[in-house]
Amino acid sequence: MEHEARLLTVDKDLATAKVQVSFLSDTEPEIYVTLFQGLPKGEKMELIIQKAVELGIYRIVPVITQRSVVQLDKKYREKKAERWQKIAREAAKQCRRAYVPEVAAPVDFDEAMNRCKQFGPGILLYENEEKKCLKDLLKCYTINKVKNIALFVGPEGGFSEQEVEKCIAIGYNVAGLGKRILRAETAAISAIAIIMYEMDELK
Repeated sequence: MEHEARLLTVDKDLATAKVQVSFLSDTEPEIYVTLFQGLPKGEKMELIIQKAVELGIYRIVPVITQRSVVQLDKKYREKKAERWQKIAREAAKQCRRAYVPEVAAPVDFDEAMNRCKQFGPGILLYENEEKKCLKDLLKCYTINKVKNIALFVGPEGGFSEQEVEKCIAIGYNVAGLGKRILRAETAAISAIAIIMYEMDELK
């Protein structure tokens, strides 16, 4: 929801306002996409979060995979999550979203798989998948009016064969993004844009 309100008071730590009109936001997509992003190096995660929020992502879960170069202890995971949540909030403000997507603290791959059970169809991007492309897969989702998707994107080096096999075992669809190998941040941003376009959310 969005609200038009009249500002009543402004103090140092508190402002109060009275809601005048409430209405449904037209900036939020009807489809909920949760990005399970393999943790990349450096500041790439910040770019992914910023652009994912702009494109309409619902939730972001950073994932420490077998090929993630970055390994974080529990305390540093929470600190990183605070930083990333701030980036998501600023991105949502910039593109006038009514909802600020949650950025979770980084989790291990097996924990990510446990969390993804609460979603609908799952998609795992895999650079070695040559037969099934993301666009073709989404045609089925469009027909069935899917509203909740979990998207797994790997870090530099992608997912290991073992991780891919685990996802297939629980019913995930494996898809590719063409013959060229994309950087982790390019793959994530491209996949979200494709999903939003094919699910008619960029009209």
